[in-house]
Amino acid sequence: MTAVPKGPAQEILVATDFSDTGAAALDVAGQYARALHARLHLLHVFTEDVDTTRLLGDAAAAVGGDVPVLMAGTGGDPAEEILRYGTQHAIDLIVVGTHGRTGVSRVLLGSVAERVVRGARCAVLVVPARRQRAAPGPAAPAAAGGALDAEEAEPRAPARLCLVCATPTPDLICEPCRARIRGEALERKQREERPGRP
Repeated sequence: MTAVPKGPAQEILVATDFSDTGAAALDVAGQYARALHARLHLLHVFTEDVDTTRLLGDAAAAVGGDVPVLMAGTGGDPAEEILRYGTQHAIDLIVVGTHGRTGVSRVLLGSVAERVVRGARCAVLVVPARRQRAAPGPAAPAAAGGALDAEEAEPRAPARLCLVCATPTPDLICEPCRARIRGEALERKQREERPGRP
């Protein structure tokens, strides 16, 4: 039997918080590691004392025995620790889920996934939370052109109003208001850092 050459990503890091979204990221990372014949690094950054060893072991077992897995757990800021681990272990691909802060705290502080994407020195794959699948049944009829319209294929986000300006938005705070909040925070920071301030 001939050996299959390794793919471009030989070291894949998946960060998990053991949530459903973390499980989705682990599933995708495992598929990539299997397809690319890569080694999978499984990292959990904890903020409180939990049985990390058992949880990491269960997560590694879920990947399957055909993928080599290294497990690690550390305390600290999740985004910083993911980036640090990626640099220290020459990671080629980081896989993270979108689970994390929502609403105002996400707008002001940023999500872990967003911070990893901005700070990583390698490719980052962000995996959304798993959607509930419809119960099996008869196939939906196709539109006249043989394909479903985008609106039919994707469920619509529930209609909500921005918490700041009350305009319709799929998010808690609309993009213009998020931009304004970020700008105001940046201006405040710059004012506080000016030399010779009163």
